[in-house]
Amino acid sequence: MMEDEIDIDLSSEISKQDELQLREYYDKLFPFDLLYDWLTINSINENEEDKKRAFERREFSVKIRKAGKSFVIRNKSFNRVEDLKEFLKGKQGNDGVYEVPERLDIGPICSWEPSKLSTVSDYHPVSKELVFDIDVDDYNPIRICCGSTSLCEKCWGFLAVSAEFIDNYLRECFGFQQIMYVFSGRRGLHIWVSDRAAQYLTKENRASILNHIRVELTQNQIPILKRSFDQILLPHFENHVLEEQEIFTNEKQRKQFLSLLPTTYKRQDRKITLTPSEDIEKKLKEIENENLTNSEIWFAVKSYLQDNSLYEHLFNLVFHYTMPRIDEPVSIGVNHLLKSPFCIHPDTKKLCIPLDIKEIYKFNPNQVPTVDQLIADPKLFNKFKQIFKNHVNQMKLKYNLTIQDPMEF
Repeated sequence: MMEDEIDIDLSSEISKQDELQLREYYDKLFPFDLLYDWLTINSINENEEDKKRAFERREFSVKIRKAGKSFVIRNKSFNRVEDLKEFLKGKQGNDGVYEVPERLDIGPICSWEPSKLSTVSDYHPVSKELVFDIDVDDYNPIRICCGSTSLCEKCWGFLAVSAEFIDNYLRECFGFQQIMYVFSGRRGLHIWVSDRAAQYLTKENRASILNHIRVELTQNQIPILKRSFDQILLPHFENHVLEEQEIFTNEKQRKQFLSLLPTTYKRQDRKITLTPSEDIEKKLKEIENENLTNSEIWFAVKSYLQDNSLYEHLFNLVFHYTMPRIDEPVSIGVNHLLKSPFCIHPDTKKLCIPLDIKEIYKFNPNQVPTVDQLIADPKLFNKFKQIFKNHVNQMKLKYNLTIQDPMEF
């Protein structure tokens, strides 16, 4: 240690500062009124009593740090949204420090208030939004721009194209309209589907939706999947993934690409056996000294696949690099919780912000404000609050007093 340096443990001071900032954030900025509307619009009837009951029976979970350790507390519920606000602002301990929850998660609406769990016998989840959780670290095998849980503009593209694909599927195949996209604050994208029909889906229904989204490798693609391939997935692969992830000019990426090709393939129409993996590898060696771009190399590979009617393998390659990598248990489980919009990520201190699907490719995760920046300049919050407000207002416009029956699958 140099003479000018003083070895001081600042962890408690920094923690206290964080707690004070969180208290101020929840007190002055967090949109509790919009959160309440968002969570209760699709209650059984439009009257305030039913909305109140829906909120009272909603499960919340919080993460609290005590003595350097973190604890997750589930089955929290509140009679009023004002009670939730006071809880998140924390309570003052004997040492004068406020115990402010580090994060807020949202769960299902239950048959009873979650706080009464230990006193009732027929407690169970009744309804919950259909949600999707996509984390960028699931793309680590196919990205080279970042690793682990890091996220940049390039690898955000994987999440953006997933969002556009899922949005297209949910609207066209299932008729869902109340769909919100939220940056998780660190490494992922959360998708919330709030339509009443979505809220009352069973676990089996939710699994069926995921099964429907999965790709079947066949030349006779169902129309929506073929359109998604032509209009969303292939363009993103060719315009972004090829160059940004160096699919052919990076040795590791090139080897992985070749591993996706079949060793042999029998063409019934010509009664011949092709060797796609070997043929394409040979072609890559022939052109490696021509200083071609990844895109130029791809079009040579694509021509080989098309000329030999290997369309299912063309689909497979593009799907591998562009299809959503969904955390399926999160979507299927009715009692699974997900981070609330507008909470602060406990590790990055970034805001969990709603996104406009029309602008999702332009989003830069490195420009998301942190809690200290929000406190210093509250105007940074306005843009994201307006996106949320627009979403809630659209939900109100589309509100239907007649309960939609859960879908059949």
